Amino acid sequence: MLSARYHRLRDLSMTHNDRVFAEPLRFSFFVPGKMSNIVDTDRPDREIEGILRVDQGKAPAAPSSRKSQLRIHAQKAELYIDRSKYPDLVVRSVDRVQALARPGQPWFEVKEIDDRTDGRLVLQLDEAST
Repeated sequence: MLSARYHRLRDLSMTHNDRVFAEPLRFSFFVPGKMSNIVDTDRPDREIEGILRVDQGKAPAAPSSRKSQLRIHAQKAELYIDRSKYPDLVVRSVDRVQALARPGQPWFEVKEIDDRTDGRLVLQLDEAST
């Protein structure tokens, strides 16, 4: 298979970015469907490294004059995985990812999967309730 001229540079760049920014993560896999809390026994938990970027911005919305409740926004995140390191990793939109090196080891649920990105598997995540 022929590769584009930039592939070598892209691969080198990804390797350096992962060396600096990647962190340990645990995947827990679930059976798709209405009850997404059933563990997929065909896909055991797996630890990998990837670049996790969590939205640092959104604070809770201020209460309106009619309501005294605060609306809490779940943390949004993106996870970038080097597909050459984990070519057999199969992720579905109900799976969960735990950030093992972060305080409290938060969990995130996979919402969207972009497997068309050059060299990376990109996952859109929402903070999961445990």
